[in-house]
Amino acid sequence: MGKVVKKTSTSQKTSKTFSIPNKVHRQAHNVRVKTALASAKRQERFDRKKDEAKNPQLKEARRNANLPETIDRKRVWDERIPGAVPVTEEDQSAQNEETEKDGPDAAEAAAEASEEAEALKAMEAHEENQAAAAEDAETEGLFPTLLQPPTAPPRILLTTSRFNYVHDQAEELANLFPNTTYVPRHNDLGILEMAKVASNPKTIDPETGEVRKPYSHLIVANMEAKIIDNLTIIVLPAGPTFKFSVSNYLPAKRISGHGRPTSHIPELMLNNFLTPLGKTTAGLFQSLFPQLPEFKGRQVVTFHNQRDFIFFRRHRYVFREKRETEKEAGFGLDASKPDGGKGMEGLGVRVGLQEIGPRFTLKLRRVERGLKKDSVFQWNGKMDKVRTKFQL
Repeated sequence: MGKVVKKTSTSQKTSKTFSIPNKVHRQAHNVRVKTALASAKRQERFDRKKDEAKNPQLKEARRNANLPETIDRKRVWDERIPGAVPVTEEDQSAQNEETEKDGPDAAEAAAEASEEAEALKAMEAHEENQAAAAEDAETEGLFPTLLQPPTAPPRILLTTSRFNYVHDQAEELANLFPNTTYVPRHNDLGILEMAKVASNPKTIDPETGEVRKPYSHLIVANMEAKIIDNLTIIVLPAGPTFKFSVSNYLPAKRISGHGRPTSHIPELMLNNFLTPLGKTTAGLFQSLFPQLPEFKGRQVVTFHNQRDFIFFRRHRYVFREKRETEKEAGFGLDASKPDGGKGMEGLGVRVGLQEIGPRFTLKLRRVERGLKKDSVFQWNGKMDKVRTKFQL
């Protein structure tokens, strides 16, 4: 290890700055103390860098010991829901260490307990399989139309709120979801009437001369002050109904260096949906896009959940050659992998991203089992009182 540097402090208890009566001398002494303190910290960083260059395990141990205490790391899981509390390998190893420290008697008791656990393992596995099957059946019963087969691509009908005269943002949303038809809202039609007509249309398509095919989703974009502030998504014909609030809406034309979208079906990325309600919400987003993306278009749509706020982004990616100043792809992601966190050495390829837009943030407010009835989830202000507990 490097040389241990004695740390200097500028506090009133340890520094002589506050005992110097002359103001000019006191200021000069204070400057000298701060300069020495900065020099000591800088030398400590240099010494640590040299030691870690010789032994990379020191750097890994320092990073593991200095993990920031973020709200996400302090997350509180709902123990009332089976399987909602994840068990990591670190927790399992900690339990094993506690068992070893208790002594030989505790080890014998643990061995007997493990034998009993093995005897009940088959029964527990059977019960878990039965519980999983029951949960799947319950999900299908509550939300039967969320499970769209790959052979049936979604058909979406998009409209706006009543008395709306701004259509640019609605047309941008219609361009966002594949197979979407935008129809301006008729002031006399309610949401239930539109859902009934969309799920069982009786009009003739002039292009084919046949009756129009039924829609699978109805999206109602509510406008307030010429900006989208709410999205109501209904899975036809029987529900469920999801209502989201929309914030920080930024159209594509206001994004610097944005790209132009193509008609290719994008790839879909759903991040950090962990709870049962979160997985249901992710299933809704998954049902809005066909499950056969066209990789030729190189477009990616991302729904990223962070502290119950769902961030939406749309990008186009391109593979290019790696510059000399850039690191390998995957560098520093996971040191436990075979590459040791150094990435794919020798590949010589990097990925460039161009945002297409638009970008906005969603917040789930209400989930209803049917068409605007039988509420399953309703957001209220008390849910955000505990900042470390999330719904999604």
